[in-house]
Amino acid sequence: MNWKLFFNPFEKFSEIQLLVFGIIITILGSFIGSSLGVIYDGVFDVHVYQTTFAKAILVNFINILSVFVPLLILGKIINSKTRIIDILNVSLISRFPIYIAGLLANNEKMNGITENILKEINTPEKLQIPTTDLIYLMVFSSLMMILLVYSIVLMFSGFRTATNVKKWQHFIFFAIAIIVAELISKVTIGSLLDFWQ
Repeated sequence: MNWKLFFNPFEKFSEIQLLVFGIIITILGSFIGSSLGVIYDGVFDVHVYQTTFAKAILVNFINILSVFVPLLILGKIINSKTRIIDILNVSLISRFPIYIAGLLANNEKMNGITENILKEINTPEKLQIPTTDLIYLMVFSSLMMILLVYSIVLMFSGFRTATNVKKWQHFIFFAIAIIVAELISKVTIGSLLDFWQ
């Protein structure tokens, strides 16, 4: 397997190919959300929530925009030749692992384990998790963590390719921009969810 293609497709494909793929996975991700009862209520978040396809598209658009704006501003500060389409592609493609997480998030086994834990939340000394459930929980959590890390790797490699960053200070600014993106998306989508209820 070509690992460079896996971790940095931005160097292998044209901006138009990346843009088309990004749009397709956004539509598919929205379909996954509305069909399987999950919502991407943050740049890196997936939670169980019944929604419509139109609302899922809107939420995904907010997440993409929340990443796009801070990274474009930072990219232009670092390198004035940073192209809008390159940052847009980073914002789109880096969501691919999050959409995969959406396929896993709403399952009966995990929902049952979560429900049992929540029942005993006020009396943790009574909480007993069967070994099989504990193993399932650990595997599930590990998979979700791997997908989260992969999303960040895609975002970072795409941003580095788009801006040609080299200084260590730029990596710190990138991390700050991602935190800002997460805050923007959480606040905006949280307000929308409150409005929809």
